[in-house]
Amino acid sequence: KSDKKIKTKAVLIAAGTKKRQLGVPGEHQLKDNGVSYCATCDGYIYENQPVAVVGGGNSGLEAALDMAKIATEVYLIIRGEQLSGDKSLQDKVNNSDKIEVCKSYQTTEIKGEQKVESIRIKNLNTGKERELNVKAIFIEIGLIPNTGFICEHLDINQGNEIIIDANNQTSIEGIFAAGDVTDIRDKQIIVSAAEGAKAALRANEYLN
Repeated sequence: KSDKKIKTKAVLIAAGTKKRQLGVPGEHQLKDNGVSYCATCDGYIYENQPVAVVGGGNSGLEAALDMAKIATEVYLIIRGEQLSGDKSLQDKVNNSDKIEVCKSYQTTEIKGEQKVESIRIKNLNTGKERELNVKAIFIEIGLIPNTGFICEHLDINQGNEIIIDANNQTSIEGIFAAGDVTDIRDKQIIVSAAEGAKAALRANEYLN
């Protein structure tokens, strides 16, 4: 951080996001040793093993479906009574014989010495606790855009993502944005890299 002021004719914001965390015992200690925030990235490591996925939105449902292709069983843990993702994804999850949906449960602890060995979950209605013997837990409960420094100045959506048009232009002329910090649908590295290149081209055109 600095108090230094820089005059410029264009700005490109690519501040990214951070993964939303559960904030439970064992999560930080076992990160990258069974605790993952990206089933697409790490799922293959747990082929033919039992796993858990936390999250009832599209990200959680997609992660559960992806893992159902390679894992022995998948526990999908959601806080609500119903799944909240797209209907097509819900149908696939409900029709899978490998996915057990644990409704109205929250994760209370991730257990293991050097790697994940099990997780504890608690029913929000009854208080009943279960211990699930899994080798990995994929936390898919959303992203937090790094927009705190700019959200008072630019138009953002309900998820605090910067709203951009097809040219990566924000609500203020000369300010461009790219990647996960924006309201684009697909949050993948390759997509963000392409968006960054596109935004740089548009900014260059704007300057010239």
